[in-house]
Amino acid sequence: MTYGRNTSERPRRGLPEEPPRPRRPRRRSGPRSETIAALVILGAAALSIVIVAAAVLHTGQGPAVPAAAPAVGAVNRGEAASSGEEAQAPQGRSPMAADNYQQLSDPLLVLVNDAVPLPEDWQVTPAFIGDEAVDQRCYSDLDDMVQAAQEDNIWLWVASGYRSVDDQEAVLQREITLHMNQDGMTAEEAQDFSLRTIARPGYSEHHTGLAVDLNDVSDGFESTEEYQWLKEHAAEYGFVQRYRSDKVDKTGIENESWHYRYVGREHAQEMERLDLCLEEYVEYQKSQGPD
Repeated sequence: MTYGRNTSERPRRGLPEEPPRPRRPRRRSGPRSETIAALVILGAAALSIVIVAAAVLHTGQGPAVPAAAPAVGAVNRGEAASSGEEAQAPQGRSPMAADNYQQLSDPLLVLVNDAVPLPEDWQVTPAFIGDEAVDQRCYSDLDDMVQAAQEDNIWLWVASGYRSVDDQEAVLQREITLHMNQDGMTAEEAQDFSLRTIARPGYSEHHTGLAVDLNDVSDGFESTEEYQWLKEHAAEYGFVQRYRSDKVDKTGIENESWHYRYVGREHAQEMERLDLCLEEYVEYQKSQGPD
């Protein structure tokens, strides 16, 4: 089983006819009068051309052209972009431009953040660890990590793994409702606050199947023995803490001690050695030469 991304016109009434008027005798026009008429016509045409040219020079524009329609598949980022302006990532979020981002060929380094959506052709082959699904590519190392932790009397479990876009929408709306009801926030305030730690649907790493939330999804996890064990050993099994407090300016997400991303053992240990988050590491990889 493989999951995919997920006018008629009314006739005019005739006007009442006017009574016939007496005809006046037609006066013949001589050659001189015909010449004068022709000059008048030519003069009027020339004047029209001058007026149009002056208008174009004054405005600096030619005839108005309808604006092109948005491209099919364009993503609504929550705000309508002003005419002529390039859409920007929300303040405090990842500054990478989705239109210009080129994914690396290694699927384990797929980048998904607030500016870069899940690739349209991304596929997840699910494998279950407990009640949660993850992508098959990370299952074996994740299971090994959980087993190794148990041998050290450390208990790890997956609180959340793969999420579809619909699942992510439900998570976000639930958080918004919670802040409105418990904290008295407006809908706009609650959404802005929730988006500090919850990715927008279509822009969540959980869509890849390579990200997991472990144990207690709370700030208190950072003070536990489980977190300390992960700091020492997670990279050995291909996992990195995806969102760190010292990398908010790069990731656009506040510290999440419980959120881990699988990148493979080699990449995880190199990221740890270089002290790089994923946004930095993919750019580092590109700087090393052809992918």
